[in-house]
Amino acid sequence: MTRIVVLTGGIGAGKTTVEEIFSSLGVETIDADQITNSLLEKNTKAYKKIVDAFGQSILTRNEEINRPKMRDIIFNNKLAKKKLEDILHPQIRSVMNHKVKKFKGQYILQVIPLWFEVYGEKRPSDIWKIIVVETSTECRKRRTLRRSKTDMDTFDLILNNQANDSERRKIADDIIFNHGTIENLRLQVNSIHKRYINCLRKT
Repeated sequence: MTRIVVLTGGIGAGKTTVEEIFSSLGVETIDADQITNSLLEKNTKAYKKIVDAFGQSILTRNEEINRPKMRDIIFNNKLAKKKLEDILHPQIRSVMNHKVKKFKGQYILQVIPLWFEVYGEKRPSDIWKIIVVETSTECRKRRTLRRSKTDMDTFDLILNNQANDSERRKIADDIIFNHGTIENLRLQVNSIHKRYINCLRKT
């Protein structure tokens, strides 16, 4: 049976880079953000439910979901946030569960940025390990502003709505510190991967 490892961390922590390193080692990965992006595409089931729940004003001129506007709404209204989560989270879990059944490797990596925000300190029985990627707030800010159109105010808004490092550490089996070079990151990932494989071989 394929074991499930969750990779999580805050905005700009470097989860994508860590995921790519695991992938280069032959570990199959599933990214919750990629699934979310596909669910939000025009005329999908999730898209229609979101429009029904929030109205046509949530759309752009091209009738696509206006993500900055959606973000502003949910970060300033807890009920709206819960409403959106109730639409998206079950579908994300369904897609992930379906993909897991197809994998044949010893373990699979699920990249779920908001893991702590959804589950807190509870761990579902099918989750074997949780890895947290951590780096400084300043570094996260630089990465986020460099890679996307996110401005400083939006970054701060997202940051304030995410778990902090001390909360994530409570659930972590392993922490990857993304403070140095890509080579240092590879060393950490390689070490964790070898340990996991050795552990699975003994079971």
